[in-house]
This record gives sequence, C-alpha cells and structure tokens, in this order.
Amino acid sequence: MSRNFRRRDEKEKLTVTCLILTDAPSDFTDVLETCGVATERMTMEEAVGKDLSSYDAFCILACGKILDPRLRVRLEEENGKRKRIFTEALNSWGGIYSAEGADTTRLRLAVVNPADGEGIPGLETGDLLDDEGNRSMRPWYVVPGMTPILVYRDHVMAHRHWNADREEILKDGTPGLWTIRDTVMMCAFEIHNFNRARFAPREAWRRLIVYIARWITGHEPASLPEPVIHYGPADADLSDDAAFERCRLDAVERGIRWLRGFLVDEGRGGIREGMRHPVDPDGHQASADSVRTDCTGEAAGAFRFHSLLTGDDKSRETAENLAGFVFGPMEVSGGLFDGMLRWTDTAWQVCYQDDAARAMLPALYECLLTGRRDRFPDVCRALDFLVKTTAKDGCRVSRTDAPNLDEEGLRRLAEAEHGLPSAHYNAYYHAALLLAYLCGGDRAYLEVGRRGLETIMALYPETRREQSETEELCRLILPLSVLYEATGDPSHRAMLDRVTEDLLTHRHPTGGFCEWDTGYRANCSRESRGECSLLTENGDPVADLLYSVNWLPMGFAWAYRATGDPKYGKLWREIAAFCLKAQIRSEDPRTDGSFCRAFDMDLGEAYGCPHDVGWAPYASETGWTDAEILMGLMLPSVFEKTNQPKP
Repeated sequence: MSRNFRRRDEKEKLTVTCLILTDAPSDFTDVLETCGVATERMTMEEAVGKDLSSYDAFCILACGKILDPRLRVRLEEENGKRKRIFTEALNSWGGIYSAEGADTTRLRLAVVNPADGEGIPGLETGDLLDDEGNRSMRPWYVVPGMTPILVYRDHVMAHRHWNADREEILKDGTPGLWTIRDTVMMCAFEIHNFNRARFAPREAWRRLIVYIARWITGHEPASLPEPVIHYGPADADLSDDAAFERCRLDAVERGIRWLRGFLVDEGRGGIREGMRHPVDPDGHQASADSVRTDCTGEAAGAFRFHSLLTGDDKSRETAENLAGFVFGPMEVSGGLFDGMLRWTDTAWQVCYQDDAARAMLPALYECLLTGRRDRFPDVCRALDFLVKTTAKDGCRVSRTDAPNLDEEGLRRLAEAEHGLPSAHYNAYYHAALLLAYLCGGDRAYLEVGRRGLETIMALYPETRREQSETEELCRLILPLSVLYEATGDPSHRAMLDRVTEDLLTHRHPTGGFCEWDTGYRANCSRESRGECSLLTENGDPVADLLYSVNWLPMGFAWAYRATGDPKYGKLWREIAAFCLKAQIRSEDPRTDGSFCRAFDMDLGEAYGCPHDVGWAPYASETGWTDAEILMGLMLPSVFEKTNQPKP
C-alpha cells in the first residue's frame, strides 16, 4: 500500500496531517480527531487560495456542495502526489460526476468486499447497513479503477445479511461507497453524522467508520461517539421485583411525557400520529402529523390509567379532552351513518372497524373497571353502526367508505354471508362488542362478538393475515380473553390456550416474540413496495411493536383476569420486561420514552427491513404502539386499584 505521509524522523511512528473541509464539527470529524494525527478544519470557502502542500490527507464533507474550481485544481494536484482524499456527498471529482441527491429511505446498503484482497474487518459481503432518511448522489457512470465497497439496492428481502454473491449484489446496484485505485474514496451519501442520524445496525457502522478513518489517516480512532439513543434501563435486573417495579413506573412516566408532546390543544383537538421513520442526515426525525381517531382514543386510555394510578389531575383532564374529541367531532351524529367513527382528520368518511374499536375500548375498560358510564351511550352508537354493517358470520369487510354506500349498500353488507376472517381487521371489534356486553348486558353485542371470533377460530391458523402469523396470534389474545370472560365456555378457554401455546413457539430469549408467517401468506409478507411486514425470513430475530408485540401487555394481563391462571400473570411479567428493554432513552424529548416499530432482539436496538411505505422501523405511533404498551404496563395496577386480579 503506497503512502506519501511525512515522518518527523525515522524513530517516530507515522505522522499524518489531515485537512478536513467542512462547515461544522460532526460525528465524523470527532472520530478523525481521535486518530492520533494532526487535523485542521476549515470551510471550503476558507480553503480557496490556501497552500495545501503541507497536508498529507484530505477529508471533504461536502453535503451536496460543489467544489470551487480554484480549490478543486489545488486538491487534484495534491491527489496527484498520491495523497489520499475522502469525499462525502460531493457530486463531482476526478472523472466522476453525479446526479442530484435522491432519497434513500427505502434503499439498503450492501457490503461488497473485494473478490480478492482485504475487505472491511468484521463485515462480510452481503451484510446490510441502513442509512435511514439519507440522500445519495448516484454517479452517472463508472471510471477505470473504481472499486465498490457499499452498493445501494432496493427490494432486498433480508434482515441483516443478504445471502447473495458479489456479482448478484453488484448487478443493478447503485454505488454508495467506493475507491478509485488507492488514493480516492468517495461516499455518495451524507455520512458525517452517522451517530446522530442513527445509522443501523450500530456495530456494523462502527466497523465501517473505523475502516474509513484508518484509510484516511493510517490510524484507527481511539474512540467513537456514544449513541444518542439507548434502550431500556441500564444494568437493571428486571427479575428482581423491586427493580422491575421501579423501572415499570419510570417507563410509564417517560411514555406519558412523550405522548404529551403530540397533543393538539391539550387533547381537545386529539393527538397526532407520532414519529415517522425517516431520520435525516443530521439526526432530525420526521413527524407524522395526522390526527387519528384510534390514536386519540388509545392515548385517552393511557392518560386515564395514569390518572387512576397517580391521582394526576392533568392526566385526568387530558383523558377527558381526548375522549371528548373521539366522541365529539370524530363521531358522526345523525343520518344514515350515525355513530360511525371517522378514521382520521383527512380520511373523514372512512371507517376501519379495528381502528374504531381501539378508539372506544378505553371507555369500555373504564366503564367495566370503575363503573363510570357517561361515555357508554356514545360507544353503543358507534358499535350499533358497526353491527348493522357486519356480515352474518360476525365479521365485517376490511373498511367502509361512506361516499360509496347508501341504504341499499348498508343492507347488502348486513346480508352478506361472510366478512373478513382476520384478527388484524376484526378481532378488536369483537373485543369491543364483548366488553360492551359485560358493561351493559346487551346480548346482541355478545352474539355478534362470539360469532365473529368463532368464525376466525374455525379457520385458525389459516386466518386472513395482513402482516404476519405472529400478528394474528398477538391480536387474538385480548379478544379471546374477553370472550371467555363473557361466556365462561370451556371451548373459548381452549381457544385462548391454543393461540397462546402457538405464540410461545415464536418467543425469543429476551421475552419478545419473533415475526413468523408460515408459508408467507400474509398480504404484506415479503413485500417491499407498499405496506410491508418486517419479516424477510422466518426466524429473523425481529419484534414488531406496531402490529404484534404491542398488543401483548394488555392481552396477557386481561387473560390473567379472565382465567385466574398464573401462567398468564407470568407471561404478562415477561412481556412487560421486554417492553421496558425496548423503550427509548434519549436527551431528545421527541424520542425519549417512545418505542420504535422494529426491534432486533439479538442486537438490542431498533433495526429492521425499511421498505414499508409509511411505518418503517423507526416509526413511533402514539396510539397503536406507545399508548397500547403503556396501558398494558399499567393495567395490573389498575386492576389492583379497582379490586381486580393482579399478575
């Protein structure tokens, strides 16, 4: 390896002077400054006209800027002396020029080690690295001596490693990082704040950063920046009752604090959806600003549980405001669609029964556990609309759009023989019906809820899956628990036990549950161009906290209430401990206390296939994920407060 670095004298080790051209300090400049070499930072504007001959290596963090031709000429002269140059997001260097930056959110970087020779230590060809919501400047063509190190590929059906050979990875790939002979390394995307931008998986990126720093300076960095995100309580023994209880209460307070950041007018205008997946190159995460009825109702439940446990008046008022929004402007009053709960502030005339049910469930929990009934008539109006649009088998179609329905259309829905036998779309609707029966005694609710769950279980395990088989199993625990509580029928208890035992076959040692889909039959299984499961191969150690595991704290706690079986209390404790480990700890209030959709249980960090069009791995839902988990963490204490069984 030919180098042109100066030595102070023959007895001293190699000494390098590196010029870093950048507008501001960053994670990467911090790394280079720990490499034991002399570094100097200046902007590209400041470097114009400077004598560059005293520097041995150059790092250009361009972030999409174009080199001033006067500076470029001098840099190319130094590169011609075989001095090394690293460029980041620089669209023109040497014989290469590139397209404008394009979004990489759903692309993946695959490692391509050389066919012969040394690659990146600790990384293998096919290892996958995700750069979240970055921008990549695609070279228009390759030049002689250009050797790829990372390649962007789309639609990669793999979790952490793509089992493909070098040629297959390179085919149709877009260069992300490459060398030109042995004096130029170019990065097509913005890597400077790899830590703040939460590139994942962490260890793979750290190995790559060390490799690049050593390539530039000849030395490995002495340290790397501490992650901006941590997960769970550090060094807590969650098997210890006192430590578990302390961490559980802390997790609840963090979660409630996080939810408050998304309230609209203290809840009077509902709650925003949460955080979207993309994290830009400087670490700013995009927000999801839609106001959803389901998120609002679920958040109302989290705040209400919190007020019951702590006596906090602010949480009680917030819960009231949120419930008032659900059963106020978001519930149709009068006319053909009386009682219909609107989906969102924009999907104004759309109704998904599962989403509607989750919006009303907290009012039913409160009614059953505390006897408070002031929201019960509103809930019954919402359920009556759903019942009159339910097929004879107790299941509803996936959704209804009011503009496409008239009286005849509503009648046809009720007279249809079959709805959609899917836990994803119907099981929580059935849970709401059964809870309403327990609250008010209306046997019509009991019959539709029972019939619907029996329809789904008659097909089980071949239900109509949406995300995965694991999702269907997780979504059935709460509804089947309420069914057994409502009927006391041993066959319904057997259904609950069967689903639970099947789910346990997918349990990970951390206490979470792996995504699994026998035969990959779910609508979103192994998809990459729309709504997508996190599952790429059965056996991936990835937990889904948006569609699967998030339902289990509530489900197992309620199963213990319904059955009195200690095994369900133990399962609640284990899944609660897992959720504590997965909760984000951060100095950023936009993330601290939240839960990401994807959690790699082997790595202990947020990571998963990023192809989903709206809810990729870093997405955090105020309702589906955070409020559901928080309610589940609090439910045993709510039971205790209301003289119910406690796990």
